[in-house]
Amino acid sequence: MMKRSNESKIRINTVVIGEPAEWLNEWKRRGLVTSYTDAIIQALRVFNEKLTEQDLKAAQLGNLQNIQ
Repeated sequence: MMKRSNESKIRINTVVIGEPAEWLNEWKRRGLVTSYTDAIIQALRVFNEKLTEQDLKAAQLGNLQNIQ
């Protein structure tokens, strides 16, 4: 019997072309990522961090405007 994880899971089948493909190849060549999957996961983490920072800044700005 197979256990099912409660963890979200998404399969992405895509072809990366152009400049992003060059970035992936360079990162792998330099040993910055171990695989293309690793690179995509790292990129998504950084993107999420940037979005979280933007949300925090927007909330801080809203709070400052409410104080004034």
